[in-house]
Amino acid sequence: MTTSEELFAAFGRMREIAQISAASAASAISAILGSDLHAHEPRVRAATVEEMGAGATGVIFEMEGAVQGLIALFLPPKGAESVIDLLCPGVDPNSLMAHSVLREVGNIVASRAMSSVADHLGDRITISVPILVGDSVDDAFGSLLFERRKGSAGIASEIDLCEPNGARRALLVIAPDVI
Repeated sequence: MTTSEELFAAFGRMREIAQISAASAASAISAILGSDLHAHEPRVRAATVEEMGAGATGVIFEMEGAVQGLIALFLPPKGAESVIDLLCPGVDPNSLMAHSVLREVGNIVASRAMSSVADHLGDRITISVPILVGDSVDDAFGSLLFERRKGSAGIASEIDLCEPNGARRALLVIAPDVI
């Protein structure tokens, strides 16, 4: 197989993983937020996280098992505050309670997404304890990815989780070490 054929095959496998996980992630976050979110068609490309903007929050996990790498749930500016207000009204967004809520929301969404992939593969995928990042989420994710891949960019999928009107509520990023 030539390099371009290998790359095309890797993109195909990545798209399959993203499509399987997208519906489960949308269902999980919809249940948490009490709204009808849906997943847009996954984008598969070189592993860079698009700018989420100042004030974005990320919950990042390492994956082990049948798929190894990183999975992250990014909430756009003010997204984290709206989740905290919905689930814990009146709680300070900078409190330990608020941080715990965000980590748990990320854990539920990432776990559901990867469980659906593991079921499809007939294998196991586990995720780590969540890493909550409130500043420079793009840099933090990129640094973890660079460290895991020892300098190689690789590919990742980005899945927008949106309201019916198209407004983005979250971004799920899956970046396997190897496809």
